[in-house]
Amino acid sequence: MSLPLPAPKRDFIGLAGKAHLATGGEPPLLVAHRAAFERFAADKARGFDGYSHHWEVANGLRGQIARWLGLEASGIGLLGNASEAIMRIANSVDWRADDNAVVSELDYASGRYALASLKERSVDVRMVAADGWTLSDDALLQACDSRTRLVYISQVNALTGQHVEIEKIGAALAGSGTIVVNDASHGFGVVPVSGAHADFTVFCGYKFSLGIHEGVLAWNRRRCPDFTPDGVGWAAAEPGNGPGDFLRKPDARRVEYGNIGHLGAYLMCDSLDYLESFGIDAIAEHVRWLSGRLVDGFVALGLDVMTPAVPAQRAGNAAFKWADTGGFLQRAAQDDVLVWGDNGRIRASVHLFNDDDDIDRLLDGLPRYIR
Repeated sequence: MSLPLPAPKRDFIGLAGKAHLATGGEPPLLVAHRAAFERFAADKARGFDGYSHHWEVANGLRGQIARWLGLEASGIGLLGNASEAIMRIANSVDWRADDNAVVSELDYASGRYALASLKERSVDVRMVAADGWTLSDDALLQACDSRTRLVYISQVNALTGQHVEIEKIGAALAGSGTIVVNDASHGFGVVPVSGAHADFTVFCGYKFSLGIHEGVLAWNRRRCPDFTPDGVGWAAAEPGNGPGDFLRKPDARRVEYGNIGHLGAYLMCDSLDYLESFGIDAIAEHVRWLSGRLVDGFVALGLDVMTPAVPAQRAGNAAFKWADTGGFLQRAAQDDVLVWGDNGRIRASVHLFNDDDDIDRLLDGLPRYIR
């Protein structure tokens, strides 16, 4: 039986007295993470046996992530951040002149910059225009053709909070030879994310999955059987026949050139256990209710709202355009209301520990914060 929502704020470090609406940037850690750190520290003091256990924990995490995504544990690679994962994928493609890659103009800089760097290889990078603050799935697909080698899309847009139809995009491009990269950094841990709809799913571990600054590359080996990163390291390969020869590992560990973030693995294991105790479907329903209240409140004040009102097109983020983000953050922080402000907008993020009182505190103070 799943635990009831909202989750107790006492389960988190540093939430007392705060309306923490900034998970899309930095969430609080769990109180249970203190025990996880102690386990990591104790293992680190055990020498080789403890180091071996670090990898056992990491492999357990691969299994947890794979179960959430509906993939195989062999498809999960652990990296330093999601941006690194995106570049590993982009650089694995044998790009030819006149090939193209497709991305939304509103999507996250990691994807836009990664694809823009391909211009140096004579790749046509197609930035798909938005309709106001809304990305059209159809427009993204219409930008693709027989020379499209890669499409990057965020399941939940970091700028606007829009939840896109990754299933539709993935189905339309299945079997076309186009690599679909789903950046689930603002989705994993707060709404259901399926690895079946993309060739690769990437996400960072320090947002809605309640971990620290780590990254995940999930390889859908059924949809994309061939994947060879352009680099290698001791952790990504096995010895070959000669002194300098090597064989890449047959699974997603081939992207892990050296040691992974072992501490982060200990913490994320506990995070995913915690999130699972409430149930991802229940969490998604909870945050869509709260983010809907935020959108309605922003609209009522006549703000330039960037987030769709339709529940299925939202997840945990609600945003509006605002120039003086620094002043807004400062005034809100004086009331212990934490939101995120950059890129010319204010973003409020809700997660399983947020409640209606948090929403009321932001909305009640909003007329003063936008003065």
